[in-house]
Amino acid sequence: MDGLVKSEIKKEDITGIPSLTLHGIEITQQQDALDGGEVDFEEDLTEEDLELESTFQDVDTEDSDVTLTQAESRRSLPLSDVPMRKYPFKLKQNEFGNILTVHHTVKEAGQQLRIQIAACCFNELSNKLVVIDKRGNVFVFDFVHKRYWRLGLRMPKAKLIRPSPLHTSDYIVGNKVGHLYIIDVDNSILGAHGEVGSDPLEELSWSNRLQNPRSANALMRFGGEAVLVNLHTLEVSHQLDFDESRYTLKFAAFLPSSDQFFIGFSNDSLHVWSSHSLGTLRMAQPIKARNRRLRLLPAGESIPQFALRSPDESDFEDDLTFDCQDYDFADGLLLGFCFTPDGNKMCLSTLDGYLLVLSVASFDLEKLYRLNDFILRQMAFLAQPKERIVFGVTARNQAVMLDLSNTDHKLIVQRSNAISLSLSRDGKLLSVTSLCGEVNVWSTCRLFNALQAQTRCLNQMKTTFKQPKALPLCSVAGGGMNQELRHLLKPERLRAMLKEYGCYPEKYRFLIWTSFLELPCNGPQFQALIKLGPPLMVRNQAKKLKIRNEAQRRLVIKIWSSLAQWCKLPKNSLVCFEVVATLVLNHFQLWFEFHPLPPSNYLAMCENILQHCDAQLCKFYKSQEILAKDYAWSLLSTAFSEVLEEQQWLSLWDNIVSEQPWFPVFLVVAYNLIHREVIIRLPDKRSVLSFFHEQNPVDIGKLLSKARRLIAKCELALHPQRFMQRFNAIPKGVYPKFLKYPSEWIEQQEEQTASLMKHNQEMDARIRHLELEEVQIMERLENGIKQEEHTRRLKEMEKLYQDTIHREEERITCQRKMLLTYQMEVRRRKSEVITKLQESEQRRKVMEMEKDIDLLMHGIERERRRHNQQMQLAEDEIRNQEMELIAQRYYSDSAGAPLAQKYYDNIQKLCTQRDQLQQNLRDMTMEHLRTPASASAQYNPQLVDIENSILEIQREFTEIITTETTTRGCRSNFS
Repeated sequence: MDGLVKSEIKKEDITGIPSLTLHGIEITQQQDALDGGEVDFEEDLTEEDLELESTFQDVDTEDSDVTLTQAESRRSLPLSDVPMRKYPFKLKQNEFGNILTVHHTVKEAGQQLRIQIAACCFNELSNKLVVIDKRGNVFVFDFVHKRYWRLGLRMPKAKLIRPSPLHTSDYIVGNKVGHLYIIDVDNSILGAHGEVGSDPLEELSWSNRLQNPRSANALMRFGGEAVLVNLHTLEVSHQLDFDESRYTLKFAAFLPSSDQFFIGFSNDSLHVWSSHSLGTLRMAQPIKARNRRLRLLPAGESIPQFALRSPDESDFEDDLTFDCQDYDFADGLLLGFCFTPDGNKMCLSTLDGYLLVLSVASFDLEKLYRLNDFILRQMAFLAQPKERIVFGVTARNQAVMLDLSNTDHKLIVQRSNAISLSLSRDGKLLSVTSLCGEVNVWSTCRLFNALQAQTRCLNQMKTTFKQPKALPLCSVAGGGMNQELRHLLKPERLRAMLKEYGCYPEKYRFLIWTSFLELPCNGPQFQALIKLGPPLMVRNQAKKLKIRNEAQRRLVIKIWSSLAQWCKLPKNSLVCFEVVATLVLNHFQLWFEFHPLPPSNYLAMCENILQHCDAQLCKFYKSQEILAKDYAWSLLSTAFSEVLEEQQWLSLWDNIVSEQPWFPVFLVVAYNLIHREVIIRLPDKRSVLSFFHEQNPVDIGKLLSKARRLIAKCELALHPQRFMQRFNAIPKGVYPKFLKYPSEWIEQQEEQTASLMKHNQEMDARIRHLELEEVQIMERLENGIKQEEHTRRLKEMEKLYQDTIHREEERITCQRKMLLTYQMEVRRRKSEVITKLQESEQRRKVMEMEKDIDLLMHGIERERRRHNQQMQLAEDEIRNQEMELIAQRYYSDSAGAPLAQKYYDNIQKLCTQRDQLQQNLRDMTMEHLRTPASASAQYNPQLVDIENSILEIQREFTEIITTETTTRGCRSNFS
């Protein structure tokens, strides 16, 4: 299958084949072929379909979508057992390059409803187009086999569709609630699916590591969040985290043929991330780089500029002007991005009308373009020629084609309703989704050929008309108009056309007016007038003009005419001037007799004719104190522009230009007569005056017929032709002077003005002299004041210095007192420190003595225990000896007196010796205790306690020694 497709593409280039647009053909089950034009899916719905689609009364709303049931969303097999039927179609011939227009229409309640297209895309091989409408119906167009079919499954609330990079027949679909689906369009199978986000899927891209199932990740942006999703399982592997309170996510996409992706935030910063470590590798600020480039731009050098509107198309200026209310400037200036097919360059569009071309490797700004009258919301680069052709969708929903190598070469592919576009991978097909619910497929080859043809035509025109452009000469009137055109634009033919249709064609009005007024196109003379510049009065009055269109405002300033203010004339200043000059010389010839007052003679003619035709209306005006300047001059001074809408105004002036100069007089009378029933019922003068400055319903045909009947019935005595000359065109090569104004009064005014100016000059001279004297007096006064001020300031400075010195002396005295206090405090703190040091030293010595005492006590305790043991042993031995002696004596004296009597004296002696020994020991101990106590009374009580402890230890030691000595003595006595 793939090989067949590739061979078909090589054999029959899509960009060269006839275009596919199947218009208005109903596709039924019995239809086998279509005759080309526009594919219009018209379905006869079954009861089951109507049951599913009964809620689709308003197919344009965002909520008009069918939701998949739980059973449907879990199926991985075709949702319909009916085999897919493929219908043929043919590609039509279209010189503009539109090869296919697809829209879907269904019949409901006997009416046809068009379902809008929600998403579409080309496959990786660029030979199929997949379209999803807002009801979830999926259609596939095969450009090789010229067949299309509808899948047996639905994708509800579809938002974005892209071909899967894993399998050629698989597509990834994301809907408005963050669900993802993988569908097989060849077999109508629903594959893996899952809930990934909560917002609509806005962007989808993948890395170059698709072979490894674990790293086959796609970067998806759902509104303000971005996630990495595994393409095999549709499970989220990583979540992009950032400070959402500071920035808003705008872009998120993988760099072409790379495992790195970039993130764009609302502060116009771009961050490149690694998909391995999920860390930032580098950052760029394209807006700051652009501003720096503009600041450092050398003088006399400019950046390339694109403009969709040509200088002569003032009518389209409002349509191309950017409306800032459609966008939020708080989200930054970056609007859209795209990459070149080789992935080396990145293009960014900005909200303020710039196109930035960056290097993907370094994100440095390489090229900069200015978009004068449009901005681009979406862009795509054409594969060939390399990095040159850009397709884009403007903010005004236009699909355009721009040549970056030459900014003069551009092409408007679709003038309206374009909302998005996509290019096939090979760049041969372009699809444009429209607001009206259809998809247009274009051949980029034919578009490029059309662009080149247009470029060649422009170059030939520039070569042909290559001459000094001092002034745009008129080529439609006078000597510039050829004889054939003169023959076609004869007055008789034009009046017959006007009588038949009531007005001239919009497209040819400019030529017809030029022919009727016989404009001479005096280019050199007009240029001489222009060189004189606008008068001071015109410049002053021009500041008060409130015209939104700046081009018309400049035109009014240059021509100074109410006609240019209210009529959309082309940008031809020469023709505008000559039209106004012709009208002033003919139709307005009596308007300036009493300038700047209203033309009383001209208004009198209107009043006379109205009095003759309707005396009752004139009587009503007189009763309300309404003059001719109120009901006639209000219409004439504004050229009927206040009371008529645009088309009526143009039709009226078509007739004025075609008639004699006095025709406006009868138009004024006819307007009053047509509205007489309304006017006479107005309650007061104020209402009547307002009536002639408002738009009122009027049949322009009846108004013109009424004026012509008045001309036919007008008496010669009242006819304006007695006072006005017939039409006389401006001669060739000269502009005649207009003298029908109060020249004598103006001369008097000029003389008075000159006298006043002379008087003003004299007054100015005297004022200047007085001002000079005043200046001199002021200088002397100023010098005196300066001297006085200088002396006063010297005194103030002297006083200031004295006060300063006094304050310094007081400060020094205070500092001395503080110094003494500080010294005393230092001495006190020093003594405290010394005392604390001494106490610390004493504590240290006490601690050392305590340590020595502890060691001594431990030694004494050991010695005492040893002596106790020895004494115990000695006592035991003595007892044993005594017992032996007692036993011996007992046995030797057992026959004698009792033992108590026998040894009584010895026992008493031993007791006496013992008591004596104890008394001696007590006396010795008490003597030792008294001696140190009296000597240490002068020391610290703590030291006395320590010494007492030492003496107690010494006493015990002495007692131990005495005890040992006694024991030894006893032992010797016993022995």
